[in-house]
Amino acid sequence: MNNRWILALVAALILYLGLGLVFGIHDLGATLARLPWFWWLLAPAAALVGHGFLFLRWQFYLARLGYPLAWRASARIYAAGLALIAAPGRSGEALRGLWLKRRHGFPLQVGVGVTLTERLADLASALLVLSWGLGGKEWSAVLVGLLAFTAGGWLLTHPRLILRLERGIEWLPLHPRLQGLIRLSREALLAIDRVRQLMKPWPLLVGSLLACLCWLVEAAMLQGLYSAMGSNIDLGQAAVIRTATSLGGVLSLLPAGLGTSEATAIGLAVIYGAGRPQALAATLMLRIATLAVPCLLGMVTLLRQSDLNRL
Repeated sequence: MNNRWILALVAALILYLGLGLVFGIHDLGATLARLPWFWWLLAPAAALVGHGFLFLRWQFYLARLGYPLAWRASARIYAAGLALIAAPGRSGEALRGLWLKRRHGFPLQVGVGVTLTERLADLASALLVLSWGLGGKEWSAVLVGLLAFTAGGWLLTHPRLILRLERGIEWLPLHPRLQGLIRLSREALLAIDRVRQLMKPWPLLVGSLLACLCWLVEAAMLQGLYSAMGSNIDLGQAAVIRTATSLGGVLSLLPAGLGTSEATAIGLAVIYGAGRPQALAATLMLRIATLAVPCLLGMVTLLRQSDLNRL
């Protein structure tokens, strides 16, 4: 893991150095210098407030599955999972399922199912906030997307389909090299059954609304950054930039969406009228607040829990 972190850090430094050279190191430095000092504290604080809403969702999902956990014990596992936030699609946070099993005896598929449902709720909420930011102009397209998303989720979690997949796994050859794959496939199917429980209207609505609050808090932070740097970008436009940046990063399947997220954020900001140095500076601040700071918090929390760190 250490080598991967070093490579990711080097790649990020090279990327931002290249962008700085393209847009002008001096202009970028001057733009950051005009930013009031308190934004270096306020931006990460806003991102952590957003994670507070996501932690409430985590607690709600665990209780919904019949595995409630005390707030302090749950917060320690949730915060440790932030160390893996840079994994493609935030898939690394599924490791919380293993931590819940080893520390509290929960079935592995509980934590994995919660993580899968979180990503689905993130997608649904991002589409909602994106459509709102576009001023309702794309509501019909987003509605079709949400309906397709709901239908696909229902099909994927249908009991008969899961049963057929389980029977198909039983027909796999019992080769020693396939045992790990077979076990992983069975755990994934059990996790899908948990996802089906959380995809019902009420938990899906609660999870999506809490995620929407997180998106809006981060969008307000981004809008404040642009305003402090002299760019006239409103909250709706900032919401489009924030959600589109995250979606672009997920679709790229790269760690932390490196490269594609920056291109999306800078491109949209320039389209909305921001200067290129301002767009790069705001994107840099956004990535520090929403990626680097939570990841650092997660690493510190993880390293202080030796039983989780060993896993």
